[in-house]
Amino acid sequence: MRRLLVALLVSVILLALVATVTELRWREVADTLTALDWPLVGLSLLVYAASYVGRGLRLQTLLPGAAGLLHATSISARHIFLAVILPFRVGEASLPVMLVRECGRPLVESASMLGVMRVLDLLAVAVSLLIGLALSTGLDPSDAEAGRVALRGGIALAVLVAGLLLMRPVCRAVSPLVRSTRRPLALVGQLAASVMTLSPGQLARAVAITQLTWTCTYGACWILLRAMTAPPALGAATAGVTFGESMVGTTGLHLSAVMPISPVASIGTWEVGWATGYALVGLPAQAAATSAIVSHVVIFAFIALIGGAGWLTRRQPLVPASDAG
Repeated sequence: MRRLLVALLVSVILLALVATVTELRWREVADTLTALDWPLVGLSLLVYAASYVGRGLRLQTLLPGAAGLLHATSISARHIFLAVILPFRVGEASLPVMLVRECGRPLVESASMLGVMRVLDLLAVAVSLLIGLALSTGLDPSDAEAGRVALRGGIALAVLVAGLLLMRPVCRAVSPLVRSTRRPLALVGQLAASVMTLSPGQLARAVAITQLTWTCTYGACWILLRAMTAPPALGAATAGVTFGESMVGTTGLHLSAVMPISPVASIGTWEVGWATGYALVGLPAQAAATSAIVSHVVIFAFIALIGGAGWLTRRQPLVPASDAG
C-alpha cells in the first residue's frame, strides 16, 4: 500500500508540474479527445497492434520452440499491459513467470531473455532517435539543445552496440561461475550461460525485428498525433510535425518509460516525456502537453484492448503458480 501511495503521489506531482509549466487547459484536452479523427485513430491502433506481433516474433526468435506466434504475441501483450499498469515496473517480472508457467522454460533462461530484449529495445530507441534527428527539417542544426541530444544519443548508441558485440565474449568469460558454491555468483553464471545459447544469427534477426517493431510504435504515435485536429491551433501545430520530428518527440516518451519511479499506468512520467520531446522539435508547450495527455488516454486504451485480447488467447499453465518462482 505504501508503494502505491508513493506512486500516486509521484503522478500527482508530475501532472501538476506539466500543467503549471505549460499552462495546460483541461477543457482543450477534453475538446481534443472528442474531436479526434477516428479513422486515423483506427489506423494508429492497427499499426500499434503490428508492433505486438513483432514482439511475439522476437520472442520466438530468442526462444525457438517456446511458443507459436499467436501464443508468443499473447504473452507479449499481457506482459506490456502489466509492465505499464503496475508501478515501479514490477510488471516486467510477468514475462519470465509466463514463460515458465505456459511454455515450461527455465526461470533463469526466461529472465536472461528479458534482459536481452530490454537491451535490444534501448538500441532500437537510440537508432530511432538518431534517424529522427537526421530526418527532422524543423530543427536548427546550430541549436545547442538539439546538438546535445544528438551527442547523447550517439554515445548511447555506441555503448549499446559495443555491449551487444561484447555480450557473448563477456558471458563466455562469466559462465564458469555457474559452478560457484555461492548462490549469487552461481546465478550470474547461469544467466550468462543462457545468453551464450544465442547464436549470432539469432541476435541479428532479433535486432532487425526489434527495429521494425519500434518503427511501428513510432508510426502509431505519429498517426495518432495527426488525428488530433481540434482545437484549430493544436490541429495546425500537429499537422506540421513530420515523421522524423515525431521520432524525436516520441523518444522522450520511451525514455521516460525506463525510469524506475514509473507510477501507476505511467501517469505523469508519460506526460513529462512526451511534452519534453515534442517541445524539443518545436511544438508549443501547451500543445505538447495537451497531445501528451490525449495520446496517453488513447494508447492506454490500445494497451488495454490488446492486453485483453492477450488474456483471452492465453494458454493453460503447464507449471503451477506455486512452482513458477
